[in-house]
Amino acid sequence: MKKIILLVAFVGLIFNINAQINEEKMAMSVGVNNAVILDIPDSKAKIVEKVWKDFSKDFNSKTKKDRKTDEWITENPIIRGFAAVNVNTLYARIEDGGGASKLSLWFELDGDFLNSDDYPEEYEAAQMLLLNFGIEVAKEYTLMELEDEEKNMKKLETDLKKLVKDKENYEKSIEDYKDKITKAEENIEQNIAEQENARHSIEDQMELIEKVKKKLAELAN
Repeated sequence: MKKIILLVAFVGLIFNINAQINEEKMAMSVGVNNAVILDIPDSKAKIVEKVWKDFSKDFNSKTKKDRKTDEWITENPIIRGFAAVNVNTLYARIEDGGGASKLSLWFELDGDFLNSDDYPEEYEAAQMLLLNFGIEVAKEYTLMELEDEEKNMKKLETDLKKLVKDKENYEKSIEDYKDKITKAEENIEQNIAEQENARHSIEDQMELIEKVKKKLAELAN
């Protein structure tokens, strides 16, 4: 028992969880029987159920959920550490509660249910099974955390690409503005020259007008 507790504590340090394994008589679909229970803080039943579906594939038997009893049922599972006794049916129930989840397992043997008093070696094997399952739950949450952080990284990379692109656009705008300024300066110089030409043209035109007026005055006399 001490070995299992130490292993749970060690796993808790590695995966930042504080899972607890205990034994309790609990009501289930075929009566009130001994269950081996894994309490997993900071977890949701939906995620734990997903992991259980994958984890139970190792039992070399089909696992299905009874919607009426809300129990996952595995018939004739092959479980390490149970060579001396036959597990007819494995019942599992996963529940939410107070920001944590709880996995309760009932091992139905030949005419009995697993308990630590009558089946100490098998009970220790059941604890190891739950410990390994707890590790898989921790892995799943760590994977989810990694996926979230990778999404955040992609967003940051996208933001950086946008900033780089914006800088390129700003630099291009500056070059465009420089070209426009240069062109405008050239246009100003040309405009000044054209204004000067226009003034000369106006002066010449005024002289012509004065000549025509003088001519008109002479004809009037």
